[in-house]
Amino acid sequence: MSCNRIETDGMRYLDGEMSDDERAAFEEHLSACGECRQAMNELGSVERLTGMMKIRDPQDDFWEAYWKKLFRRLERKTGWLLMIAGAALIILYALWRGVTDFGEITFVKVVAVIVAAGFVMLLISVIRERLHQYKTDRYKDIER
Repeated sequence: MSCNRIETDGMRYLDGEMSDDERAAFEEHLSACGECRQAMNELGSVERLTGMMKIRDPQDDFWEAYWKKLFRRLERKTGWLLMIAGAALIILYALWRGVTDFGEITFVKVVAVIVAAGFVMLLISVIRERLHQYKTDRYKDIER
């Protein structure tokens, strides 16, 4: 190909990125240059084909199938319940050990009680927030 003007201006022409003067000059060039006219026809057919293509995000299919399965829906809830139950058992055991075998009060024991109290408060806060969100969620009945 001896003329390379199609390489610089072809897509600009198809995409409508040229000014009126540039467009007129390029159309005049196309009428005179057979190579550019043929290349422009090929570019135009490629653009028409790609314009007809519908590309769907593959993640939509994956997530739709994921949430429809009963096991997947129960998986997260069961995980949360097990984690909360495990944390509650650890806290109860620590409190029982602390009450029955506390011994002398030391700085480490006081800090441990403060950390445990903070953890319990955060756990209660998360549970309350989840319950409130579940009760007030306007979209809970919408299937994903």
